[in-house]
Amino acid sequence: MHRSGLALLAMLLIGAAAVPASAGPNLLANPGFETVLKGHPWMPAAWDTFESGQSTVFFGRDTFLVHGGRYAVSVANVSTLLPLWHNWSQTVLVGREAWNKDAVFTVWTRNNGLQGRAYALLQAYRDTVTRMARTWKVPRDTALHRLGINRIDDPNIALGWHREYFSEPETPWVKRTLRVFVPPSTNVMIVRVGILGTGQVLFDDASLTFEPARPAPPIPLQTNLLADAGFEGDGNAWEYSMPPYEGLRAERDTVTRHGGAASMRFDGTNDGWVEARAGVCQAVVNRDLGGKRVRLKGWVLTDSLTGMAYTKIYFTTHDGSVHESTPRQFSQSTPWTEAIMEVDAPPGTYIAWPWLVFNVPATGRIWFDDVSFEVLGPADYVTKGTPPPKVVLPGTQ
Repeated sequence: MHRSGLALLAMLLIGAAAVPASAGPNLLANPGFETVLKGHPWMPAAWDTFESGQSTVFFGRDTFLVHGGRYAVSVANVSTLLPLWHNWSQTVLVGREAWNKDAVFTVWTRNNGLQGRAYALLQAYRDTVTRMARTWKVPRDTALHRLGINRIDDPNIALGWHREYFSEPETPWVKRTLRVFVPPSTNVMIVRVGILGTGQVLFDDASLTFEPARPAPPIPLQTNLLADAGFEGDGNAWEYSMPPYEGLRAERDTVTRHGGAASMRFDGTNDGWVEARAGVCQAVVNRDLGGKRVRLKGWVLTDSLTGMAYTKIYFTTHDGSVHESTPRQFSQSTPWTEAIMEVDAPPGTYIAWPWLVFNVPATGRIWFDDVSFEVLGPADYVTKGTPPPKVVLPGTQ
């Protein structure tokens, strides 16, 4: 071949290699909210809303503030009496074609008088009950009954998780992009867009596609893997877990803190019919966490707490949830004290969940500050031959 022809061929090959792998088709039905649910005056087809039963929240389809097409959807809330995550959602059933790929969720958002946090969330589940409920077109409780599964033994596992909070009071249309690796056995993908707080948020032009998986990012040793570990920022790096109990509150505190300019404070409540966890955590998502020894450290302060506060690490694996007993609990009034927990990440870990948590209902106040989550090196069961942590079966946690 002539030298100029070789040069042209080389340029074509380089150009082809530089083109990223194309995404698959959009798996979301009615992604622009243009189609109306049959028999309903305005509800967009294929989308669900969170049924809170509260008259203070409004879901709507907007024709004035839109990103594309004729419609967008919105959720507006005027009360924080109960902490609730009001959201639009869509559930997509998937199979082997999605395994070992990256799911990419994009959506356009617009804040309008927001006080609190809006969010977009992408989840990958192994959830046979939901899958069969959708297949049979029956409520989830009916599917549980048909499958002979008690509620407490529900075997669903969250295998992939990526939430993005955003709290600016006013924004133009902003494109949000979320990505999760889809582990084998995943059979349900869920996308959610919503609000925790008051104000209005609008959403439009959503997309869920699958792409070739990116390599798991390297895990540095002796390095804090948590974002905003001292709560110096806006707090949006953290997941907020609060059951819908009246009076339960979580907010950054710039008056009482261990270090820096702020801490995270919780106000407890006596309201609540069952014991539940409240607190903050982060999802550390990396499929190479298995076989590593990790350490969680955080400072805890309590004031007249009638329950128990503690730090804890949960792991999500292909087979289920894994967690070890917390080494220390805090109650009543205690000064700033550092809580330290070292455990092994079990084989097949997809997500580690470092938690700062307390049990409710309980009155009193709790502060958390200056948190770190580090990978120390190989797990003890790798270097010392000790038994790995055991999976916690549904209904036994």
